[in-house]
Amino acid sequence: MDNNLNTFAKRLQQARLKAKLSMGKLSEKMNGIVTKQAISKYEKAKMMPSSTILIAMAEALNVDLDYFFRPFTFDLDQFKVSFRKKSDTTVGDQKALEVQIQDEVERYLEIEEILGFQHDDNLVKELMPAHPLFNRHDMIECAKSVRKVWELGNAPIANSQELLEAHGIKVLLTAAPNNFWGVSGMVNDKTPVIVLNSNDRHIEHRRLTAFHELCHLLYNRYFAKELTAHEKENLCNSFANEMLLPSKTLINLFSCKSKIAIAELVSLSINYGISVDAIVYKLKDLEIIGEKRYRGFCIQKSTRPDFKKYIENPRYKEETTTRFQAMVYSALAQQLISTSKAASLLGVSINNIRKYSTTL
Repeated sequence: MDNNLNTFAKRLQQARLKAKLSMGKLSEKMNGIVTKQAISKYEKAKMMPSSTILIAMAEALNVDLDYFFRPFTFDLDQFKVSFRKKSDTTVGDQKALEVQIQDEVERYLEIEEILGFQHDDNLVKELMPAHPLFNRHDMIECAKSVRKVWELGNAPIANSQELLEAHGIKVLLTAAPNNFWGVSGMVNDKTPVIVLNSNDRHIEHRRLTAFHELCHLLYNRYFAKELTAHEKENLCNSFANEMLLPSKTLINLFSCKSKIAIAELVSLSINYGISVDAIVYKLKDLEIIGEKRYRGFCIQKSTRPDFKKYIENPRYKEETTTRFQAMVYSALAQQLISTSKAASLLGVSINNIRKYSTTL
């Protein structure tokens, strides 16, 4: 009973944070059938609500009853995360998002366990660098190493999510505010997870974020100690840029050209799924163009709204994979879970599950 009470207390608090409700606001939303003082006692594991209050609480917080008593499989406080966010992210937004991420990761890992999937613990070991990582050159070499081990050559990466999941990394898309880009971490020190913002419709940006977070997963522990957090973020960007578009490709295409047509960069952007801005910045880093030409590009963007819109227009098409959904329906078809459990995992109604649970 004590374990159930403690689990309920923490789940209640998390559900309230996810809903961005104070204890008083939750009480109001439940039409005052429970006071904020009672909610405080629930969250401190001092008492358990009656079944009537529990049902009303689940409805007010938009969770099913099972959520309150679902055991914790990992503690998000131990999830070594790296948030990429803008300065206007509020504490409430971040806490709500953290709870949402924990919930979605737990459901993802639960269905994998039900299906008997094994986790590969060799992701980081096989890609260990030989020395501490200091600069952009080090990160380019790391990206080259990953491309070599993953047998990518210098070819474009067609689908970033599929590639990462094929190598044992759990990739989740979660609906989040526009000021959230991505988060990554090792769950229980063995399961690599990357969470991306499904509301980010700029696919080139989301792809760059995916490989930026891959860099954190692989190399956080190998960054030189004297580097600042900002410098580490920049190095992760260099890694992600190289993963999406190898330097050798740019050198072969443009190193001998005195002029580069913007249309050429747009074509490259479409083929490699990386923004034109990132390509131009990489051209400068590789000294294929000088500082003067780079500044000229930036000035055009700042003075010509039509040019800026043309440059920043998202062009790449990448299908979003639905591995989690497919796993849930697979478990349902094999009668490993019930219809109500499938609905709980996917966060949809039982009728919705029945509608799409046809088998062959």
